[in-house]
Amino acid sequence: MEYKYYRELKHNYLIFEEPDNNENPDRYQYKIAESGRIKNLVPCTERNINGEKYFYYEIGSMQTLRDRFAVSRMDHRQLRGLFLSIKELLEDLSEFLMGDEGLVFNGRDIYTDLSTGEYRFIFCPFYDEQKSFSEFSMELLEMVDETDAQATEMVYKLCELSSGQGDFIYQVIENVLEGQESCEKEVLKSGIIMSGVDQSFERKDQETFEGDFQEEDSEYEEFEEKPLKNSRFKRADKRLGGKFQILFAMMFSAILGAMVYIRMNYTLTSQENMLSILVMMVSAVTGGISLAGGFKEMKGAKLMAKADEETDPSEDCEDEEFEYNDLAGDFDFTEKGQTFREQIRVSGPLHTQKTEFECGETVVLDDNSSDEIALFSRNLDKTVRIALSALPVTVGKMEGCVDRVLSDKSISRIHCRFMEEAGKVAVLDLGSTNGTYRNGIRLKPQEKTFIEQGDEIRIGRVCFDCR
Repeated sequence: MEYKYYRELKHNYLIFEEPDNNENPDRYQYKIAESGRIKNLVPCTERNINGEKYFYYEIGSMQTLRDRFAVSRMDHRQLRGLFLSIKELLEDLSEFLMGDEGLVFNGRDIYTDLSTGEYRFIFCPFYDEQKSFSEFSMELLEMVDETDAQATEMVYKLCELSSGQGDFIYQVIENVLEGQESCEKEVLKSGIIMSGVDQSFERKDQETFEGDFQEEDSEYEEFEEKPLKNSRFKRADKRLGGKFQILFAMMFSAILGAMVYIRMNYTLTSQENMLSILVMMVSAVTGGISLAGGFKEMKGAKLMAKADEETDPSEDCEDEEFEYNDLAGDFDFTEKGQTFREQIRVSGPLHTQKTEFECGETVVLDDNSSDEIALFSRNLDKTVRIALSALPVTVGKMEGCVDRVLSDKSISRIHCRFMEEAGKVAVLDLGSTNGTYRNGIRLKPQEKTFIEQGDEIRIGRVCFDCR
């Protein structure tokens, strides 16, 4: 059955043409499909153009099942949602006395709404390429995440039941869902039992754990105190500058002079006399020590400044000093009192001579590597590069569902896909809202177009150069 994609203004359509040999169409099925009463069907309208009848299915921004799960595979929750949607669809059809005849079970014709996660199906009364549901089950194997054990178990069970029970779809889906529910109940029950065992184990050994934690906390507190003590020692080891020490000496001298003046002009009691003598002794000793230390610090500072002036600033280094002789091409290294000399041959400017083995051999490029092309944006603030070496590459703004995320409002959630076919790179528009352009020509949805170096590819409003 042939169909095509068509875009009209802001609407994307999937178009089926009614065959000419359909002499006795079942108008009841046509009307039910057009009425929109069945929720999980893609909305459709019948149009008569030049005497020929077409069915227009409005897919909008929905993506096919294969395109949606081309990058991120389907997990067990999404697979369960698909099965529930199929079951609900069959129940709604049975209410209108309709079966599953006309339903298209194909990964390319089942759509998913990216905003809500709902699944929509195509119902075509004259669809003459009926595939067995077991073939669709095998197709789901390629879209399921193999690392998800529940999803893998569900899809394998679906394949087994669908091949054994034929095309009785409702019964197959119901058996798979019932088996999954019973499995989840057993897991939940075992989890409750294990949680009870864990709680009893915690109550039994709670005191032991608390004791261990207290010991670890005490050790941790002792460990934290050590850097504090070390920091105090470091602060105490620091010395005041020479000028500050002389200032302290002058202050203690003033105190000493004040006490002498008081003793000469006032009559003191025995206690005051003893206290004044003690203050005078402390002031004299402390002032003398501060004065001597100040002069010593100032003298040492002058010597260091003089040594710095005589030394070349380029020779100062905290752990290592070296001197270079331009004429001889020698380096003198001094480290912790030891001297090392290294003879280095220099030609012209300061460069170390390398041997042919250090340069490495020239690598011959492969012919295939030189033919790889990439896309480079040219109308964004920051250049974006899309490598086309590992294909296929899906581009869009929905993180987790595409290979390359472009966060621009003009780009659809799953916009387009680059793929390799017959040794060439092709681009496929996935029914995007603002379209994909090659050299200014808008591409048709779901139609492959080959690209070459020098082409301009526009995705939404973002322009890329292919080179």
